[in-house]
Amino acid sequence: MGSANANARQKAAQARVAEEAAQKRRQRIINISIGAGLVVVVLAIVGGAYLTRSATVEATQASDDAALPAGVLPTGDEYQYGVPLSNPEGKPTLAIWEDFQCPACGQFESVFGPTIEEIAANGDARVIWRSTSFLDAQFPGENSQRAAAAWGCAIDAGKSKEYHDVVFANQPQQEGEGWTQEQLTAFGDQAGITGDDKATFDQCVADKTYMSWAANGTVTMVSSGVGGTPSLFLDGEELEVADLGDPAGLKKAVADAGSGQ
Repeated sequence: MGSANANARQKAAQARVAEEAAQKRRQRIINISIGAGLVVVVLAIVGGAYLTRSATVEATQASDDAALPAGVLPTGDEYQYGVPLSNPEGKPTLAIWEDFQCPACGQFESVFGPTIEEIAANGDARVIWRSTSFLDAQFPGENSQRAAAAWGCAIDAGKSKEYHDVVFANQPQQEGEGWTQEQLTAFGDQAGITGDDKATFDQCVADKTYMSWAANGTVTMVSSGVGGTPSLFLDGEELEVADLGDPAGLKKAVADAGSGQ
């Protein structure tokens, strides 16, 4: 497992935005006619996005014997290793790639997160979170992978959304600083995990039960050619945050996709 994880992190390195790509995306968002305040926020998301696009990036094979949290999608699913926030039948699929350590993902969550959860709650789309930890190649401590693994423990406890939101709400200001194991455990309390479930959660975090599952998410991201985080795919087609412009744009894209089902 350690070798596979190390290879995945090493081969998923070079995650910084190329200057020309960043400049192009900044210009695109500047051209969008939305409120000035939201322009600034979305500009920060787009300009700060973390990319893996590189001809030298390759992926190792996912670990077939990785322990899987209860409720994640099976390995045979097109969106394997994903975490369904909602799973209605006959609706478009909205898949969201995020790295818990990614500052742009934190900004994305603050702007678009409530709308994504509204879309899920209304059953407007099959919403799937896709966890990746490719930024660990840039910093010591396996912070993204450990956070994703702890999230897996929270999924077992039935607190997937709550823990996801708590981790992003407590994202360190200093990139790469990450979280201690004690913090990841304490986030379970904030997410509302109690009683016997909390004891099981604590042990799961301490044992790092889902580290291989978290690594598999990174391998899948790279092997699928996903360009970086945050990344959104609606029925397999990538949605650019710059093109959406604001949460209303995301809702419209989902509604348009749904009308064509």
